[in-house]
Amino acid sequence: MTRFETKLYAMKRFFILHLILTLFTISPSKSQQVAWEKWFWPNPGLPRNAQSPLFQDSLSLRSLEIKQPLPVSPRINQRLSAQYQLPTDSIDAKSASLSLEFWLLQHINQPIGFEVFLGKTSLLGHWNEKWHLKTQEVQQQFWEEYFTHLVLTLENGTVTVWENGKKISQESISSASGKLLLQSYLQEEPQMKLDHWVKHLSYFDKALSEKQIQQRFEDHQHWKNGGLRFPNTFHFLAEPYLFPLDNTGMQITFELDRQAQVSLSYGMTLPLSNSIELQAKKENLYSAQIQDLQPGTAYFYQLSAKDSAGKILNTGTLTFRTAPLASQPIVFGVVSDTEARPQINEKIGSLLWDERVDFTIHLGDLTDGGQKKQKWQWSQEFFPGSSALYSRIPNLPVPGNGEGDLHWFNYYHPQSEEKGYYKVNYGLGDFFILDSNQPKDLQEGGSQYLWLQNALQKSNAPWKIVLMHHAPYSADEDDYGNTWKGTSTYGDRRFQDLVGLLEKEGVKVFFFGHLHTYMRTFPIWEDQVKTSKGITYFQLGGMGGNLEDFAPNRVPFSAKTYRGHHYGTVTLTKEVFELRTYTLDGNLIDYHQLQYQAPDKTP
Repeated sequence: MTRFETKLYAMKRFFILHLILTLFTISPSKSQQVAWEKWFWPNPGLPRNAQSPLFQDSLSLRSLEIKQPLPVSPRINQRLSAQYQLPTDSIDAKSASLSLEFWLLQHINQPIGFEVFLGKTSLLGHWNEKWHLKTQEVQQQFWEEYFTHLVLTLENGTVTVWENGKKISQESISSASGKLLLQSYLQEEPQMKLDHWVKHLSYFDKALSEKQIQQRFEDHQHWKNGGLRFPNTFHFLAEPYLFPLDNTGMQITFELDRQAQVSLSYGMTLPLSNSIELQAKKENLYSAQIQDLQPGTAYFYQLSAKDSAGKILNTGTLTFRTAPLASQPIVFGVVSDTEARPQINEKIGSLLWDERVDFTIHLGDLTDGGQKKQKWQWSQEFFPGSSALYSRIPNLPVPGNGEGDLHWFNYYHPQSEEKGYYKVNYGLGDFFILDSNQPKDLQEGGSQYLWLQNALQKSNAPWKIVLMHHAPYSADEDDYGNTWKGTSTYGDRRFQDLVGLLEKEGVKVFFFGHLHTYMRTFPIWEDQVKTSKGITYFQLGGMGGNLEDFAPNRVPFSAKTYRGHHYGTVTLTKEVFELRTYTLDGNLIDYHQLQYQAPDKTP
C-alpha cells in the first residue's frame, strides 16, 4: 500500500468513525425519551353552550386527582389541598431508575407547597420557598424571578435533586415502593390548583445525566423567552379577543405561534355566510376589522388556521354583539390589575359572562410586568386567564405600569395607534382611555392633555367616563407615603392638572386601578369633598394582583373601601349611572348611583 493509499485509508476510517459518533451522539434533550409528559394551562373556558375547543380542561391535573389522602407528612405540616397519582407502573426504589421533571411558575406572594411521594415515602417536599429534604431545608432559588426548573432522579435507592441545572441534594432511601404521587398545600392561595404552579411535568424511565438535565433547563428557558405554551405544537399564543370599533364594526385580534393560512368566517346565523382570508399584521399577529355590521346585533364567528405542515387550528363557533345605537342603555364590566393569577382572572371572567355584559373596561396592569422582554406574561398568563371572556365580550384596555413601555400593549391593541390612549363611543357613554405612565403628558400643555381637552369638548354623550391606571386619589397605606409612620399625599399629585380639566369639562365619573383594593370616593371638587358637585372616583384594582391595604384611619374623601379580589358592573341609562361591586364569590360589596346632570362648568 502506497503512502497516499495509507493516508486515504486513514482518512476514510476517521470519516466513518466520525459519522458513527455523530449518529449516536444525540443532543442531550433528545437522548432520553420522555415516557410521559404534560403541559398545564388549565382553563375550562365558559360553561354550557359557550364551550369552545379553544379552552381545554384536559390541560389540567384534574384527571389524575385521587380522593384518598396520605397521612400528614412530617416534612410539610400543612393542610392537604389535593393529591394526584401519576400514570406510571408501581416502582421499587431499590431497582428503579427514573427522573421526574418540573417547570414551576411561582408568580404569587403567599406561601404554597407541594410534595413528591413514592408510595407512602416522601421523596421531596416544598413549602414557602424552601425545599424540605430528608436531613435539611434548602432555600429555593429562582431563575428570572418566578421560574424554577426541578429534576428529581432515582437510581439504586438514591434520590438526587437538581434545581436549575445544579445538584442541591443526594439522599438514600432504604425501602420504598408504590406509585408516584403529588400532594399540594395551597390553602393560602385558595383559588390556586397545583397545575397553576406546575406548568410542565415530565417522567423519564431512566435517571437523566447532569448534562441532559442542564440541556432540559436550557430548553425551558428558550420556550419561556419565546412565550410558548407548547414547544413544537401549533397553538394560539393569544386566543381571539374583541374590540368594538363602533356600532357597525368589530375588531378581532389573535396570535399564533407560527405562520399559517388563516380564514375568518362570520354571519348572523349558522352556517356562516361570510368568509375572508387574513394576513398577519406583525410577525404572527392577526387583527381583522369587520365593517358594515348591524348595530346592537348578535353575530357568530369562527377562525381556522393551517400551518405549512397541514396542521389545523379551529376555534369552533364564537359569538359577539355589536354596540347599540347611542340612545340605548348598556351594561359593562369593570376590572383591573389581572397581573399574576390567571385562576382569579378566569373566575371573574365567568361571573361577568353570567351577567352577559356588553363589554368590559380593564383599568391597566393586564400583566405584572409584561414589557418588551417579558412576553410570557401575555401569552402564558393574561390570555390563558382572560380570553375565554374576551373571545365573546369586547374589552377596552388601559395601559398600566405593568406594560408601561407599551411594547406589547401596542402590539396586541392596534386601536391605541402606538400612543397608548384612545376614545371609544359605546351607547350612552363616551369612554376616554388615558396612558398615565407619562404623567407630564397629562399636565396642562401636554399632548395627551390637549387631545383629551379637545375630545371632551367635542363629546355630546350624556356620560363622559374617563379611565386610566394610576390614582389621582388614594386611601392606600404606603404608595404615597407610609401612613403607619408618617404622612401621605393620598394620591398622585402629578395629576391635579388633569383633575382640573375634567372638572371644567363636566366629567362626573373617573375609574382607575393600580392599588389592589376597592375604593369609592365622595364627589370631589377642587380637591375637597363637595357632595353637591364634583367627580366620583372609583378604584377597582382587584382582579388578581397581590392584595394591598388602607391607611390606619379613614381618609376624608373615602366613602367605601374593601380589601379583597373583586369586580364591578355598571348599568348606564340616560338618567342613571349604577355601579355594583362584587366579591370573588359574587357577593355585593357596594352599590352606588349617580343621577345625570347637565354639565356645570361654573366654578
